[in-house]
Formats: sequence, structure tokens, C-alpha cells
Amino acid sequence: MQKTKKLGFIQWIKFKGWFIFDLPYFIKEQNLKNGLELGAKAGRSMYYMLKVNKNLKLAGIDLWEVIEGGAYKDNNKNEDKCRRKLNSFLDRVTLIKGDAKQIATNTENETYDFIYYDLQCKLMTSFHQEMIEKWLPKIKKGGVLIGRDFREFREAFYNLGFKETDFNSCKIGERVSVRLEYVVIK
Repeated sequence: MQKTKKLGFIQWIKFKGWFIFDLPYFIKEQNLKNGLELGAKAGRSMYYMLKVNKNLKLAGIDLWEVIEGGAYKDNNKNEDKCRRKLNSFLDRVTLIKGDAKQIATNTENETYDFIYYDLQCKLMTSFHQEMIEKWLPKIKKGGVLIGRDFREFREAFYNLGFKETDFNSCKIGERVSVRLEYVVIK
């Protein structure tokens, strides 16, 4: 049996700290006011986005159903965790339970300044292109699609006409995020 190595604090911050230190402050520097997170899970990244950005209105979508394996085996419990975590932001947050592909069909185009795409589970592997294609029109022109680890499904973006030069690393001041990148919607 292979032992999993525990990350030291500095390594953890570099690998996992994107939702505390990178995403909320990138949104603040870009002056984004209306956003959506696809893949709300337990509300952790939404909490920090709302905490740092006092004028941000944010929606979150998740199935909140059990998905076998890994981090989603208790996903049915994440809905309650998310709602409790975001309770103090009720005037600025909307949580939607359901299939994001279906919800996209009932969402007006150019609704959001940004979408944070956080759907990196094994179940989504063959659906990234379809999901991105459905949600891109929901972002206002000049807005951004932000994500972590877009490298894992670059082919989906290339199939939609994006080039490598369309991807930008998220910068916060002079610091560049290790994991977050974005594309601008034209």
C-alpha cells in the first residue's frame, strides 16, 4: 500500500490556497460584481468570494448527489454544509440544486460578469466541452470564465475554438496564481 504524503503548510497554501488567497482577490481586482460558481459543493470558495467582495452577488449550482469515489462520496451532505456556510450572505447568494447542463438552458445569455468553473470530478471528464459551450454565452462580453486546472481538459477548449494564447494566469497584484487561470469572453 502506498502512503500518501501530507503536504506541509507552505505546499498546502500553494496547492489549495487558491480559494482563500487567489480567487476572491482576483475577483476584487477585476471589479466583478455578479458571478456564478458551477460546482458549489460545500460552499468553501463561495464563502471566501463573498467575504472579500462586499458588493458581489453570487449564484452557485450543484447536483449535491452522491458520486462514487473520492471527494464526492458524501456529496449529499454538502448541500447542508454549503447553506450553513453561506447563511450570513443570504441577501447576496442564490443556491440552485440541479444539473448545470439543464439549468443553462433556462438562464439568460450575458447574465454574469464571471463564471467560476469548478467541475473537475471524474464524472465530468467527457462533458467539459458541452458544459463550457452551454455556459459561455451566459457570461457578458468582456467577462471571464475562471477555473483551476483548465490544463486537465484543454482539448475541450481547443474544440470550441480557443487557442493557447487565450488562457491567462490569474494575477493578484504582482503575484501569479499557481492554479487559477481565465479566458476573456469576446
